[in-house]
Amino acid sequence: MLHSSLQECKNIDTIQLNFLLTGHNYMPVDTVHAIIENRLKKTTVYAPSQWFTVFATARQEPAPFEVERLSYEDFYKWDNISDKYFKGNLNGKISKIRIITFRKDKQSVKYKTSMNPTAASFDVDVQSKTKVSVVPCYRSQLPTSKAKYDDLVKLCTDNVIPNCFKQEFVNIQFNVKDCLPESDIEDCDNN
Repeated sequence: MLHSSLQECKNIDTIQLNFLLTGHNYMPVDTVHAIIENRLKKTTVYAPSQWFTVFATARQEPAPFEVERLSYEDFYKWDNISDKYFKGNLNGKISKIRIITFRKDKQSVKYKTSMNPTAASFDVDVQSKTKVSVVPCYRSQLPTSKAKYDDLVKLCTDNVIPNCFKQEFVNIQFNVKDCLPESDIEDCDNN
């Protein structure tokens, strides 16, 4: 996707992605997460529709955060892209990549498995400059299980969730079983 997008770019010749190691870096987005977490300590969230406002208003100065609302239509399957787009086998190597560089003038992508500047780099040939179409992950909103739906509606009926959010929960699609298997451990009765 990045390589084919880069071909259409007029001002950018190279894109380099650095995959940093967990716990060994600090990124500006860490501050955003901390601000939102602090806001959550002072906020009660009853419904999913409230998250957008919580995120946007977590910061006031210099301005509220810009938050983009996503839906099921915004997610695509990318799994088949590497097979159609790259020559060579990347199985088992993807998780080891630390730096990957896309260049407009090259029919290959260069990657390293180390952040060390002197580390060896490897090329993966790009099969085609043409765009590969991606398919959506979902055709409709994902349903929840009947049991979860019933529990949410009961919370509304028992006024644990305020009545103004009831319609949001009543309109949730449901039709699937819970994915968690039944436990082999018996619950203890501590009476």
